[in-house]
Amino acid sequence: MSKKNIILQDLKNQLSNYFGNDLINIYLFGSQAKNTETDDSDYDILILMKSKKDWKTKDKVIDICYDIDLKHDILIDPHILAEEELTSIRGKQPIFINAMLNGIRV
Repeated sequence: MSKKNIILQDLKNQLSNYFGNDLINIYLFGSQAKNTETDDSDYDILILMKSKKDWKTKDKVIDICYDIDLKHDILIDPHILAEEELTSIRGKQPIFINAMLNGIRV
């Protein structure tokens, strides 16, 4: 298994363990998904949830990502989006549309 796959599986496992059925999907997008990354590229991640999250929950996501960052010597840039936001202005931003259409579903 490649380093990228190990990192993504680690992230998926930790988020699934914490959020359970509230986690809908995780998408890798950006240079890591396009295989155009450099040694300094971060991991752009879209986390799609069933319900909107408060700042405490978002902090937990950041903590999980930070632990993985340290473990694998990488940088994860997480973006959290609730299912209900998909039809809002926020959910229609190109970054999220691109992530879901062209990203890699983890």
